[in-house]
Parts: sequence; C-alpha cells; structure tokens
Amino acid sequence: MRVTNSIITSRSQLRLQQGLQGIDRARDDIATGVRIRKMSDDATSGGELVRIGSSMRAITQFRRNADAGIARAVAEEGALNQLTNVLTRGIELGISQSTATANAQSRLIVKQEVDSLLNYAASLGNTRIGDEYLFGGHRSGEAPFATPTPTTGSFSGLLDAAGDPVNPSGSISLEIGDGKFITPNHNATEVFLDTDALDALRELSTALGNNDPAAIQAASSRLLAANSNVQALIGTQGARVNEMDDAKVNLETIEVNLKASRADLRDTEVDKAMVELVGKQTLYQAAMSATSRILGLSLANYL
Repeated sequence: MRVTNSIITSRSQLRLQQGLQGIDRARDDIATGVRIRKMSDDATSGGELVRIGSSMRAITQFRRNADAGIARAVAEEGALNQLTNVLTRGIELGISQSTATANAQSRLIVKQEVDSLLNYAASLGNTRIGDEYLFGGHRSGEAPFATPTPTTGSFSGLLDAAGDPVNPSGSISLEIGDGKFITPNHNATEVFLDTDALDALRELSTALGNNDPAAIQAASSRLLAANSNVQALIGTQGARVNEMDDAKVNLETIEVNLKASRADLRDTEVDKAMVELVGKQTLYQAAMSATSRILGLSLANYL
C-alpha cells in the first residue's frame, strides 16, 4: 500500500483526536464522579445498571405495600381490641342477669345496653381506612354490615345480583417481596361472623327480652367462646405485622447491597482516574511531539 503525506497527516490527526477524547473523558469521570453516563460507555455494565435500577424501583413499591399492609393490620388490631371490650362487657352483663337476683325489668334495661353493644360491634365491621372499608374484602367500596343491626336474619349490608344479602368475602393481597405476598387483614365474615361475635350478642339480647335465665346463661357462654375466637385473630394479626416488619428490614438490606453494586459499576475511582488522566496526558504530549517531527520531514531531510 502506498503511504502518502496526506494519509500520514490524517492518521496522525485521528490519533491526536482520540487522545484528546480520552483525556476529556477522564476529566469528566473525575469531575462528575460517574464513569458510565450512557449505555455506549460500557454496554455490559450499563445493562447491569438497568437491572439494578429496575430492582430498586421494585423495592420501593414493595416497601410501600408493606407500609400499607402494616397500616391495615394495625387498624384491624385496634378494631379487634374494641370488639374484645364489647364482648367482655356483654359477658359481664349476661352473667349478672342470669342469676335469680335479676328480674324482667332489669333485664329489659340491660337489653338496651346489649343492643347498643351489638350496633357498635357492627359499626366496627364498617371501619374505614382511607376510601375503603377495612373488612370489605373484595367489595371494599361498600359497607359490610347494615346498621342498625336487624333483629333477625343476615347482618350483611351487601346484596348479590338477585338482591339477596351476601356475606363479605375475599381479601386483598400485597406483594412485599419478589414473589412474596401477604394478606394484611381479615374480612368482616372472618372477624364478626365466623367468630360468632354478632350472633352471640344478638342471642343475648333476645334472651334478655324474653326474660329467660337459661338462655341468658347459654348466650353468655357463647360470648365467652366468641371472645376466645377474637383473641386468636389478634394473635394472627401480631404475627402478620412482624412478618411485614421483617420484610421491610430485608428490603433495606437488599437495597443497600444494590446501591453498593451500582456504585461499583457506575462511580469513578478518583485515584485510579487521576493516574489514568496523567498517563493519557503524557501519551498525548508524546504523540504531539512525534507527529510534529513526522510532519516536519521533507525530501530535503533525506538528501
């Protein structure tokens, strides 16, 4: 291949430009503290940075879900504690009115308090958190229970397509980790119907109205069992809160590790970059000197 002065000149200029670009890049790395500013800088590391960024965004959402779940679980714990107080008071009233010292008049007076307790228990089932009913299950936009409570029939305030009462069902699941889901709270059926809390209170009210000591005693025993069922749910909620707290701690650990990995891939090692910059500047100066000598040659130099 024939090498001409123009070829030598163009190649020399190209190499000098590449040297200047290397110096400029090293200066930018030091000035910004970041060595990868676009994918073309390092395709392999850039792809890994994209993956890390996606993982960190997912962690942010998982943390939000865990916070929302804890808020729902704590709200249910509060409602369960209040329901416990209602049932405890119902038990006290039932025991006091099941003895021979009580009479029809005192039982009617106590019945009014029990009816108030029943309505209050149902209102706990209609607890709201934000714009949703906490115990609404899949139909969280509707109040689970009718208030005031009916004396007979279903407690539910929900209707099916045929217009018949239907108990609350389903639950909301939240993802608090990669593939890790949790149900932060129960629905109204599980808390107020399956525990027998509302039915036991209504049975006590009916027994008091009928002035029936045996039925009052039976209702009191039923309330005791309902109270035990509610206590079991409180224990479940405590475990759920602990699980979500643990998930948040794990997310923080993962996030710290991801940030460290991102820093290793993206951030500039200043001391190393300084050495690299000095080396590039030295090479550039040497190239400038060599190029000036080469371009300064003429036919007279060979004669």
